[in-house]
Amino acid sequence: MIDSTQPALDLKTMFSRRIAGVRTSFIREILKVTGNPEVISFAGGLPSPELFPIAEIAEVTAKVLKDQGRLALQYSTTEGFLPLREWIADRYHDRFGLSISPEEILITTGSQQGLDLLGKVFINPGDDVLIERPGYLGAIQAFSLYEPHFVGIESSDDGISPQSLEHALQSKPAKLLYTVPNFQNPSGATYSAEVRAAVAEAAARHGFILVEDDPYGELRYRGQSDPPIRSLLAPCVMLGSFSKIVAPGLRLGWIAAQRDVIRSLVVAKQAADL
Repeated sequence: MIDSTQPALDLKTMFSRRIAGVRTSFIREILKVTGNPEVISFAGGLPSPELFPIAEIAEVTAKVLKDQGRLALQYSTTEGFLPLREWIADRYHDRFGLSISPEEILITTGSQQGLDLLGKVFINPGDDVLIERPGYLGAIQAFSLYEPHFVGIESSDDGISPQSLEHALQSKPAKLLYTVPNFQNPSGATYSAEVRAAVAEAAARHGFILVEDDPYGELRYRGQSDPPIRSLLAPCVMLGSFSKIVAPGLRLGWIAAQRDVIRSLVVAKQAADL
């Protein structure tokens, strides 16, 4: 028999320091207003549902299930569907001339899982992580689980300030710099060619990991797209997503990185979802 006179277990005292120090997603909170039909919210990066290719997705889903349903519904490799990784690699080559192998691409559950996996693989408690100021809330939340020391880098309409970046690096080496060079969230700024070159040069000289997140790059309606920073700096981790250009409910994204980085990310992903 259980002694009912014993004090009840206080579950809050059992939570890890890691989870206790992370706030709920502010993105999800600010998106709650989208349930009000009288409100058009600019607070989150929601694509227009009128543009979702519903008929096309229904058609190709039916075809896949008919032709290869047993294969599609079975466990697969952690790295992700090879033809999709080949398509992503070919698109990098066609758009920017980048030579990226399918073996250097890992499919993820949206780019948000990519952020979490990068935190697992690279960030130790107390590591300096450089972020744009203002910075993307989803990345801040994902990295917060791994208890870094965030250092904000001032930004303008041309991207982060190279002077602010250099000043931050003078006092202490940084482990990682997280950037959104195209239509940055939340400012909307796009890095100039000069800022991209300065960031690449700083990463090469100071030896930090550069993470280049590009969920919005293909939403440009006018002007010319600048090449990614990866074109100037080979050891650069790139994040991509289909959430803005197809539909967010698919939860499909990817990481492109050097093979030794991908190997560690695969191990981390296997621990999360096999």
